[in-house]
Amino acid sequence: MPRARTGRAYAPRISGHQAVRAVCFASIVAVITSGLLTVNLLPRPNEVLPGEVSQNNVRAPRKLTYTSQVRTRAERDRAIAAVQEVVEIDLGLVQRQRAGLNSLLQGISAARNAPGLTPDQRESRLAGVGEPLLDDTTASWLASLDDARWYMVSSESQRLLWDALKDRLPESRVSELLRALPVRASDQLTETERSLAVALASRFIVGNLTPNAEATTRLRREAAEAVAPIQATVERMETVLREGQVVTPEDIEKLELLGLRNPSIDWRQVAAAGLLAVICIGLISAYVAAFQPSLVGRERALALLGLLVVVTILAAKILIVPSRPLWVYMFPLPAVAMVVTTLLDGRLALVMTAALAVLVAFIAGGSLEVAAIGLVTGVVASVAQWRRERLQAYFVSGVLVSVAQGLVVLAFQLAQRSEDWQVLPFIVVACVANGFLSATLAVGTVSFLGRIFGITTTMQLLELANPTQPLLRRLLMEAPGTYHHSIMVGNLGERAAEEVGADPLLVRVGAYYHDVGKLRRPYFFVENQAGGENVHETLAPDVSADLIRAHVHDGVELCAQYGVPARVSELIPQHHGTRLVSFFYQVAQDAAATGTLPDPDVSQFTYPGPRPQSKEGAILMLADSVEAAARASKDHSGEAIGALVDRLVMQRVAEGQLDDCDLTLRDVQRIKDAFRAILVGMYHPRIEYPERAKDALVVIPKVEAPAAAGDVAR
Repeated sequence: MPRARTGRAYAPRISGHQAVRAVCFASIVAVITSGLLTVNLLPRPNEVLPGEVSQNNVRAPRKLTYTSQVRTRAERDRAIAAVQEVVEIDLGLVQRQRAGLNSLLQGISAARNAPGLTPDQRESRLAGVGEPLLDDTTASWLASLDDARWYMVSSESQRLLWDALKDRLPESRVSELLRALPVRASDQLTETERSLAVALASRFIVGNLTPNAEATTRLRREAAEAVAPIQATVERMETVLREGQVVTPEDIEKLELLGLRNPSIDWRQVAAAGLLAVICIGLISAYVAAFQPSLVGRERALALLGLLVVVTILAAKILIVPSRPLWVYMFPLPAVAMVVTTLLDGRLALVMTAALAVLVAFIAGGSLEVAAIGLVTGVVASVAQWRRERLQAYFVSGVLVSVAQGLVVLAFQLAQRSEDWQVLPFIVVACVANGFLSATLAVGTVSFLGRIFGITTTMQLLELANPTQPLLRRLLMEAPGTYHHSIMVGNLGERAAEEVGADPLLVRVGAYYHDVGKLRRPYFFVENQAGGENVHETLAPDVSADLIRAHVHDGVELCAQYGVPARVSELIPQHHGTRLVSFFYQVAQDAAATGTLPDPDVSQFTYPGPRPQSKEGAILMLADSVEAAARASKDHSGEAIGALVDRLVMQRVAEGQLDDCDLTLRDVQRIKDAFRAILVGMYHPRIEYPERAKDALVVIPKVEAPAAAGDVAR
């Protein structure tokens, strides 16, 4: 296997005819894509938005007199802004502050009049009054006052507080009032007493104004209603927008009323769209030609890729418009990744997603956020859907897509330092809807597209693997030995496919159907003879070889008759490749050596092929050979099975049967290890039961109650 010696994956070269086909495909899709990117499919707003710079001059085609909602709204906004907020004295706050001061004064009086306290104890008691607590100096002054002077201080503090809060006091003037408070204190008090009264009152002086929202709203509404609607006139041929002018909302209003918001086609826009389409479609085509050249020969697969690109761009042009900014978060681009992953290949889906994400971002005005969303969600959808065999996998992928998109959106919101968090809930809903919509679209279209374009889906393979399928049912009833052999080959092949990155389900289904051609003549094959007469003993070797080789052609015909997809039936001729029917060829050679028969023609003993074209076909060939040889072998020890597997696999390599597939030497070794592990498990040694133990397992004596004690002893 020359290609395997490098240890790298082998990709067959494409022919000149296939290269021309690939170039034609890329050219057609690129032209259609560039056209869709350029043409406005629906009447849509001009891409000029407020704050942008006009790229050309726009003139009014007719005279227009209209009520300018933009200017009227601006004037009303100015009138509203001119109305100051209505504020009132918060009487409840005033009462609470006065009550707080009274409570503090009562606490001080209680501490002063507490019986049996020494002066130091009274000062300590006073220092624990209030919130925050009184300082030591204040407590000392309070303890030194007699009752009459204390009464004057407490009364003065109450008067100062009421004098401060009875009038409108904004919070901004509180500090100014506190600085002037000592001047307002009564001259009948000493300086120390005035300081005490000021300190006690200052604790409760705060701004006493509260806004009256209802009154403010009423005044502002009346001010707005007082502004009359503003009329504006645009003369015919008047320049509505000048090149280089910054577009304002008023300009947008004029354009809309004049019907001038449909953008004209700019040659630079056309060139940009064409160049981007060529780059993106060329990227997809280059990947297919370099890494999956087998797709170039499949017209239906190429048609599917082209259809997905065109439909995606068409949907984006219709849905993603500036007037519906949130729709971009609901655009189901991940559905394309799921469909391509399921029908063709997950790696191809990654490339498709990257190219389409760029094109969709271009439609959305070159948004990096849109490109990031498309790329990340497409990758997540491809990875989550890769070789999943159950329907719920689509909806699991949808959930992961929603989470991934939400994280991308959050990242861009944080990076832009956006303060518009009110729209975030709507974006979250859109992200969730996108995941659900993508999964639903993928589920609804995969089977349909698979049948239309002749691509076998995972669901179809699962149906084919069901033992109740008519063809498998016939195989079980009419050729039970072949059926059992096919099941064992499926077990071997599935394990090996998992080890080398091939499709395990396709290998298993291919194994189930690889020998269905034996249904035409089941007793011509040794596994179905059940030890009876071998009909080949009465036939010439070349006739026997023809009958044996015919099961390949018969299998393909039966698969076509029963509607088995080509992806499965094409493995039937590959599982024997171009090998010899060696047993009968050797019989013919022996007969020719004795002069009984003429020299055999090798072509009459050779399978028609082709040799395996894929990893799945190669694994099926190797599993078929190994299972049959292991079953026929008498020595099932681990060493013997290992030697048998190694010999048979390397024999196929030496024969060149694996030259047309992309297996590497590392893959071959992993396949051998997988076969060895399965076969050793199948043929593991069992415990040999002694004869008496065997009899005990078969014969269960009837236990009866003994008639006498002597019977028990005996």
